[in-house]
Amino acid sequence: MSDSKSSLRIDWFDGTLIEDTRQNATSSSQFDDEDKPETQTKLIPKDVEKKPIGFKRLMDLSYLKPPILNLEISHRPGFWHLLDIDLKGDFIVLIIKILSNIYSSLESDEKSKIVILLRTRFLKSVFINNLKTYLRQLPNVRIVEKKMNMQLWDDVETFYLNLFELCEGMSKFHNKENSVLFEVLELLEIMETSAVGVREEHTETIRDSFFTQINQLKKDIISNINQQTNECHSISEQVNDDPSYYKNLQIFPTKDDLLGDSKIKIKPNIINGAYLSIEHYLDVQFKLLREDCFAPLREGICKYMENPSKRRHENIRVYPKVRIVRTYVSNNNVGHLVDMAWQDRLDGASIDKKHYTHSKKLMFGSLLLFTSDNFETVLCATVLDSNQHLLADGYIVVSFENPVSNKIYDEAYLMVESEVYFEPYHSVLKVLQNMRTDDLPMKEYIVYVQSESQPPKYLTNDAIYTISGPNNEEISFPVLQTEKWPSKEIFCLDESQMSAYQFALTRQFAVIQGPPGTGKTFVGIKIASTLLRNLSLEGTPMLIICYTNHALDQFVEGILHVTQNVIRFGNQSKSEILQNYTLHNMRSRSKSKYSYLYANKKAHLETVYKDMMELQTEIEKCEKEIVSYKTLKPYLKIGNKSYELKTTNEDSIISWLFNHLEEDNDDTNENNDSDDWEKQCEHLNISDEVETCFSEERLLKEIQSMNNSIKYVKDLTDDATESRKMVDKFEKQITKLRNRLNYFKQNMSSSRQLQLMKDVPQIENLYELDPDKRWTVYLTAVSALKDKLNIKMNELLEVQRRCVSEVSEVRALVEAEVCGGARVVALTTSAAARRHRLLQELRCNIVIVEEAAEVMEAHVVAALTHHCQHLILIGDHKQLRPTAAHYKLARHYNLEVSLFERMLCGGGGGGGGGGGGRHARSLRTQRRMRAEMAALLVPHLYPALETHPRTQHYPHVTGMKHDLYFYTHNHFEDSEGLEEGWSHRNSAEARWCVLVADYLRHMGYCAGDITLLTTYTAQAKLITEVCTCSATWMY
Repeated sequence: MSDSKSSLRIDWFDGTLIEDTRQNATSSSQFDDEDKPETQTKLIPKDVEKKPIGFKRLMDLSYLKPPILNLEISHRPGFWHLLDIDLKGDFIVLIIKILSNIYSSLESDEKSKIVILLRTRFLKSVFINNLKTYLRQLPNVRIVEKKMNMQLWDDVETFYLNLFELCEGMSKFHNKENSVLFEVLELLEIMETSAVGVREEHTETIRDSFFTQINQLKKDIISNINQQTNECHSISEQVNDDPSYYKNLQIFPTKDDLLGDSKIKIKPNIINGAYLSIEHYLDVQFKLLREDCFAPLREGICKYMENPSKRRHENIRVYPKVRIVRTYVSNNNVGHLVDMAWQDRLDGASIDKKHYTHSKKLMFGSLLLFTSDNFETVLCATVLDSNQHLLADGYIVVSFENPVSNKIYDEAYLMVESEVYFEPYHSVLKVLQNMRTDDLPMKEYIVYVQSESQPPKYLTNDAIYTISGPNNEEISFPVLQTEKWPSKEIFCLDESQMSAYQFALTRQFAVIQGPPGTGKTFVGIKIASTLLRNLSLEGTPMLIICYTNHALDQFVEGILHVTQNVIRFGNQSKSEILQNYTLHNMRSRSKSKYSYLYANKKAHLETVYKDMMELQTEIEKCEKEIVSYKTLKPYLKIGNKSYELKTTNEDSIISWLFNHLEEDNDDTNENNDSDDWEKQCEHLNISDEVETCFSEERLLKEIQSMNNSIKYVKDLTDDATESRKMVDKFEKQITKLRNRLNYFKQNMSSSRQLQLMKDVPQIENLYELDPDKRWTVYLTAVSALKDKLNIKMNELLEVQRRCVSEVSEVRALVEAEVCGGARVVALTTSAAARRHRLLQELRCNIVIVEEAAEVMEAHVVAALTHHCQHLILIGDHKQLRPTAAHYKLARHYNLEVSLFERMLCGGGGGGGGGGGGRHARSLRTQRRMRAEMAALLVPHLYPALETHPRTQHYPHVTGMKHDLYFYTHNHFEDSEGLEEGWSHRNSAEARWCVLVADYLRHMGYCAGDITLLTTYTAQAKLITEVCTCSATWMY
C-alpha cells in the first residue's frame, strides 16, 4: 500500500481550502515539494501564500467557473506568483484556460479586485513573453517530448480555442488601452503561425474556422486602434489631461475646495438644447453635484476662520478639540474612535450629552474634516457609527478616506462636520465618475435631446398585449397599433390618463406629469401591471425607483396583486405587508448556490471580528483599569533597565501605586474577637481580590456591597459593641477604597495619560520613586503594552480587510442571483446609487421612476445602467423640485431643474400644465380637492387643470362655516437659541394650530383625521411639545 500524505485542496462546491489525504502520485510536478508534509504542518491561509501554487492546486482551479473562479483567484497570491517565473507546458495550458474563463466573465466597466490583479500582475508579468516563446516552439516539439506536456497534446484544438477566447476577452475588456491591443495583435500573429505549424507538422486537427476567427479579430482590433487614435487627436488629449476634468477630481474635498482657491470651472445645467457629448454631459453634472456638496462647507469654513469664537456657524458644526484615540471595532465595522469630549475630560468638566446626541448631528455617512494646522492639511472621514451610547459619552467612530499613520494619535484636532449630508452625494459622484463615456443610458434623449421617442427595443411590430376587462375577460390588442386599442372605459381611465398610459407603453422614453390628485401613482401602477402581465422579465427584473420610502411602499403594494415575485431593497419600509419582500429576508430564505460559500466566508469574518473585539476589550482595560503586575512586568522599564516589584498580599502594582495613601491597619490582627463575625460574613467576599483588578466600576460595586454589609451586620445581632466593631471595620475599608478611587481617577485622567516618561532618572529600585513618578512609570509601561496590542490589532485588521472583500463579493453573487429571479426590484434613488454594481448585474430593461420631479438629474442617471431600454418618469415639477444645498447653484446654474422638468419643458416642446413636451403627457383631471381649493392653483400653476364632479359630494368640515381659511397675524418668530441650526419657529402660530386641532377634536374628528403641516423642523418640534401640554389633545 502506498503512503498517504496530507495536502490542501479546493472544495469545488464552495471554493474553500480544505485538508485532504491523497495517494502519492507517480508523476512529478514543477512544485511537488509544496505538498510534502512538514513536521507539525499548520494550515496556512491562502491569502498569505508566499510561493507559487503547485500543479495539483492549479488543476483544481482550472475546474472552477466564474464567479467562484474569480473570487478564488482574487484571494490566492500563489496563482499570481506563477506568472512571474518560467513554467512547464502543462502549467501554461491550465493558466490559459483559467485566464480565458476569467476574461469571458468580466463586464466592460467592472472594477473588482480581479480586474486590479489582471492589470497589475498579469499584464505586467513575464507570462505573455513566456507564452510567445512556448507557442513558437510547439511546431518543432519531438514526439518523446510530448509526454512532458500531455495537457496540450491530449486536446490541441481546445488549447488554441482557449487562447483565442483569452485574446478576444482581452481585446474587449481593454478596448481603450492601445498598448494591450498591440500586445494581443502580436499574440494573435504568433498563435496563427504556431497553429498552422502544429497542424502541418503534427497532423493535429485544427479547423479552418479557427483561422477565420483570428483574422476577423485582428481586423476588429486594428479598426479599434485607428478609431482610438483619431479620437485621441480630436478630443481626449485636450480633455483628459485637464486637472479639472471630472474623472480627475477627488470625490472628497481638497484644501483648494475648502479654502476658496479652487480653479474648477462650473457650468450650468443645460435645460434648453443638447449637450456636446456624453463626456460633456457627465462633466457638467458631476461638477455641479460636487460643488453643491462642497460650496456650503467652503463658505462655513471661511466664515469660521474669520471669527472662530462665534457660537453658531453657518453650514458647519465645529468641535474645537478632539482626539483620535485608536482603532475601534463597532457593528462589524472597523474605524477609528474619536473623543469629542476630550477637552471636558481634561478639565474635569461634565459631558453635555444633549450636545452630542442631537438627532441631526453626526449621522452615519456624514462628512467630517480633521485639521491640526488651520486647514493647511485636512483628513477627510465619514461617520461609521454614532449610536447613542457612544455619543452620550462624547465618542464617535469614523472611517477615514485614506489610510492614516499612528501620528494621528499624538495631537488634538479641530473637527468640522458638514451640515450637507454627504452619503448620497458620495454614492452618486462615484457612479458618475465611473460611467462609460461611450454609452450612457438613454443618451439620445438625456444628452442629445432627440425630439421623437421610439418604441422600446424589446417590442416587435406585431407584439400583442392582453389585459383583464371589466368582467375579468381577457382582452388582447396590438401594442404599437394604438388605433386598434380598446376604449378608455375598458381600462377604467379618463382621457388624459389613457393618453399617458398609451404613450408610456409604446415609447422607450416617456414622461408623465400630473397635478395633485390626478392619479399619477394609479396610472404608474397600471403601466407596471400591464408590463408584468405581458412580459416574462426573466433574468431582467423591472426596476421601480422612488425618491421617498413612503412612495416606494405605496407603489410596490399596488403591484402585488399582479405578482408577488418582488424584492424591496432597504430596511426603512413602514409597510407590514412588504416585510416579507425585503432583500434581507428574501436573501435569508433563498437557497442560492452560493449560500454555503457565503455562510462560510461570513462565519470566518465573524470569527475575525470576535478576535478583534476581544483584543479591543484588552486595550480598553489598559485605559480604564490598573493592569496586574504579572501582565505588566515585561514593560516596567526606565530606559533599557527592567525592574521587579516586591511580592505583597495584594497585587504588587496596587501596593506600589497606592501604599502611600494609608497606613497598614490590619483589623484582623487588631481584634481577633471578630473572627466569628467575619465567618458569618464570608459570603460578602470582602478581600483584596477587588484591588488586583482595579477599576472604577468594580470598586463602586464593592463599596455598595460593603454598605449593604453594614446594614446586614446591624440587623444580625443585638450586641451593640460587637456590631460597632464590624461597622467600623467596613467603614475604614470603604474610606480606603474611596481614597484609592479618587487617586486612581486623578492619575488616569486624559491629561495624565499623555504625560509619559520624560525625566525619570535611572535608579536601582522602583520604590525610590515618589508617587507621581511611579504613576509616570506605570503609564509608560501600559503604553508599551498597548503598543504591542495595537500591533496585533493591525495584523487582525489586514485579515479583516481581506475577509470583508471576500464576503462582499460573495454577497453580491447571492444578491444578484436572488434579485435576478424576481420580476420586480424596488428601491429609493439613494439606494440605487449605492447598489449600482448590483443593478448592472440585474440588467434591468424597464425602469419606472416615481417622484422623478423631486430628484436631481444626476441621481436619476446614476440609477440607470446601459441595459435600460425603457424609461418612464412620473412626477410633478410644479409641486416639488429637487432641493439643492447651495442657493447660487439652484438659482443660476439650474441645479434644481430635474431631468423630469428638463425633458418636459425643454425636451422638444413647452411644458406648463398642458400637453407637455414631445416626450411627455400630462394628466388633467384631479379628484382630491374641493373646487374652491383647486381654484387656487388654476391658472397660475396649472392652466388646464380640471376638477372631477365627484369632489362636489365631499362632506364639508363640521363646525366650520367655510372649508378654506387664510389666517394672518403679526406675531414674530422666536427662533433664538435653537438646536436645529438655522431652522425657525413661531410660538404663537404653534399654540393657535393646536387650539384649532383641539376644536376639531371636540367636533368629533379623530386624531388621525387632522394634519398639522409646517415647513420647518423647529416648528414641528414646537407643535409636538405644545400638543403634549394640551389636556384635550391625544396624538
